[in-house]
Amino acid sequence: MTTLVDVAKKANVSKMTVSRVINHPEKVTDELKQLVYDAMRELDYHPNMIAKALVNKSTRIIKLCILEDIDTTEPYYMNLMIGIAKTLDLHQYSLQLVTQRNFDIGNCDGYIITGMREEDVDWIKLDRLISKQCD
Repeated sequence: MTTLVDVAKKANVSKMTVSRVINHPEKVTDELKQLVYDAMRELDYHPNMIAKALVNKSTRIIKLCILEDIDTTEPYYMNLMIGIAKTLDLHQYSLQLVTQRNFDIGNCDGYIITGMREEDVDWIKLDRLISKQCD
């Protein structure tokens, strides 16, 4: 597996420069970026998103909660989920489908809630209050 060090050697730059190109490209000249990107492409290097998420205290997960009964033959929700998943994928996020019962199990970076009714507002407010107290 190709490492950051391998890319740095190939591009003839420091490991720090490669890291800066990946994480803060606005702080690097276009010439350096091109050298690093070429080396990354040639070595088929892809940054480890899990490691990056750990450093940034991020999960790269967005939860989708559908609060209404759905007809599995109705294409609306399948199209909705596929559209959301594809868009999140462009930004290297994953979509996790959750129910009201497992809504707050595990961490995530955000929620998408659909099918919400007036009576669901209190439940969501209470759930968020409990989660904040547990953090």
